[in-house]
Amino acid sequence: MPVHPDSFAPGTPCWADVLVDDLEVARRFYGALFGWTFEDLPAEAGGYVMARKDGHVVAGAMAKNPDDPGQVSAWTLYLATDDVDAATKRAAAAGGVFFLPPMDVLDVGRIAVGADPAGAAYGLWQARQHTGTDLVGEPGALCWAETMSRSYATSKTFYTEVFGYHLQEIGEGDFHYSVASLDDGQPIGGIGEIPAAAPAEVPSHWMVYFAVESCDAAADRVLELGGSVVQPPFDTPYGRMAVVAGPQGETFSIMHPAPSNPLPKD
Repeated sequence: MPVHPDSFAPGTPCWADVLVDDLEVARRFYGALFGWTFEDLPAEAGGYVMARKDGHVVAGAMAKNPDDPGQVSAWTLYLATDDVDAATKRAAAAGGVFFLPPMDVLDVGRIAVGADPAGAAYGLWQARQHTGTDLVGEPGALCWAETMSRSYATSKTFYTEVFGYHLQEIGEGDFHYSVASLDDGQPIGGIGEIPAAAPAEVPSHWMVYFAVESCDAAADRVLELGGSVVQPPFDTPYGRMAVVAGPQGETFSIMHPAPSNPLPKD
């Protein structure tokens, strides 16, 4: 089991959490879908809940603030950084904006949340006691993340400037997609263009992927639990995947990774 006890390299997707109307509904849904158990944190954490898989922390969950009507049910992807304050300055200089400026989260880390110039929301996480997900690529754990953009060139420029991504284009024809890697050449995420055929209301966004043992069975289970299937299971060179949504509308992807992942390296 690929346990990841250390801090992630800057720019690496390291954590994801979900904001919903009803936290109990989310507990039941994700507990049944992924086998997660949930840990209530102390009151000073503001109602934040840690999800665990086989005892390892894998994600977070929190109820919306009823006094903030602008909040939507959604997953947020966090990119690791060793200096949140410096990273926010680079991001702002590159055209990004921040809804939540850098702040300490108790003694577990330092956070900021914003959006890239194309409008995709994401978070930054500077680890202290909490380094991020303890599992990577295992069923019920984060296995991939990508930003799908309404402004592909803008997104590529932003993440290259802010996080030093090396991008390799793997798309062809009308499909535009780049695999992002760090200096070691190991793929850590993707940047894609939202297809022209996608509904106009689909905004730029970050998509989180959770590994599953069977994509088809997991998609069926999503329906049984009151969620929806946005894009039915389909095969890719990297595994079989589907886009789904929880009962409260939060969208995410499930994926059974290919045994030998052929993602390219620089």
